[in-house]
Amino acid sequence: MRKKVVIPGEELAIAEEYAASENTFEENERIYASVLGRAEYDKAKHEISVLAEKTAKPFTEGCKVIAQVLAVRKSRVLVKLIEARLGPEKRILTQFFATLFISNVDERFIKDLNEEFKVGDFIIAEVESIKPYGVYLRTNKPSLGVIKAYCSVCRAPLYLTNQKLMCKRCGSVEKRKLSAEYILKV
Repeated sequence: MRKKVVIPGEELAIAEEYAASENTFEENERIYASVLGRAEYDKAKHEISVLAEKTAKPFTEGCKVIAQVLAVRKSRVLVKLIEARLGPEKRILTQFFATLFISNVDERFIKDLNEEFKVGDFIIAEVESIKPYGVYLRTNKPSLGVIKAYCSVCRAPLYLTNQKLMCKRCGSVEKRKLSAEYILKV
């Protein structure tokens, strides 16, 4: 048996040579490691397995993510992913940017995304899908949306008062697609 250290997603062999076993997966007739660990090639059984050094699971559909808004366009919001969790379990980010389309922002009709999100806002969202060409999010549940916002006039943090966001520095009142878990409250 030959052993070598491998990382998640590392190609181990062609499916014709070996069969996928513990902590591996097959995709497009190739076998890949699904965890960080030592790959074991069993030539007698023609199997590959990976002995996990540390179990680290990647984020998946249904995970809750915390992200920061990078850009707001007419029909989508572009965000930088910061953290992912599935329930209480922290997950490893395998991609770092995601898209939130206007149709997945809220159950109500959204006319202008600039009223719902601003650059720099922190949001909590759910991963709707992960595709080879991108990660897609949704915020159409009451627990999802903006969890920390900044004033669009002076960039000071906005505080939640009577279901409105207010700037203590300049007095600006703003609207966002708020999460029930908004952080700054008066």
